[in-house]
Amino acid sequence: MPFYELTLQVSKEQSESIDDALLAAGAVGVTYVDGKDSPIYEPLPGEMPLWQHIKLIGLFDKEDLMEKASQQLAHSYPQLEQLKTQLKDQVWERVWMEHFKPIRFGQNSWVIPDGFEVVDERAVNLILDPGLAFGTGTHETTALCLKWLDENDVKGKSLVDFGCGSGILAVMALLHGASKVVCVDIDDQAIQATLQNAEKNGVQAGIEVVNPKNVRDIKNQDGILANILAEPLMAFCEDFYQMLKPGGFVVLSGILKTQKNMICDKYAGCFIDIESEIEHDWVRVGAIKRTVS
Repeated sequence: MPFYELTLQVSKEQSESIDDALLAAGAVGVTYVDGKDSPIYEPLPGEMPLWQHIKLIGLFDKEDLMEKASQQLAHSYPQLEQLKTQLKDQVWERVWMEHFKPIRFGQNSWVIPDGFEVVDERAVNLILDPGLAFGTGTHETTALCLKWLDENDVKGKSLVDFGCGSGILAVMALLHGASKVVCVDIDDQAIQATLQNAEKNGVQAGIEVVNPKNVRDIKNQDGILANILAEPLMAFCEDFYQMLKPGGFVVLSGILKTQKNMICDKYAGCFIDIESEIEHDWVRVGAIKRTVS
């Protein structure tokens, strides 16, 4: 089945309303891209990208839906530049397998794309079908978190996967012995992918789904994994503090090197023992909840 892309050059101020219009017209997904082609797949509600000039790409599974969206936007925003593209009709599962191979993280953790053979039976092996959700392990932001899970003991711990995407971090934590992972995501498709991947790996009993509207009800957790973006990480600092039991930890990713000091300074107010690891242009930050004396 072919897919169709409607690409629009928009301003920062227009982006949210045009995103909503694309989804209302039947787009199965919207990607934000800046002038350097850096995508954001899951912006938080009400959160604007930082770029002043944005390329929005709406993906449609029917040509008539794309045409309808194009006509509606041309009427509402007559000055917008539009580009319509029909993507090559091909077996997408096979294309996915050509690009993703089994990958090892740390010494003992593997992510195995669905359809591939396990490389090391003695290792912790996560069988992954990311579907349409973000999080395959190939991006540095996810890789840094998977490496952390390989190197740190989470056995028996209750964790939060904040912005769970495909569920890759939640499932890996459970495979490493976590007792429970509370999963939060604004995208229903991400929750569906998380539950499917948890079932595929036999750890679905350890998943608890919490609606993003109710995140402040999450309490007494051992740790939080949050692979999102720097701006929401800043916004949720105090909420993360409240979710954790004394001595609880945060593992934060989705942070550019240029944003590292900003994140560390923000979290220093509520957390101690702040450490970081850098991979290319990306940073993972870890910290421990500050206890009140």
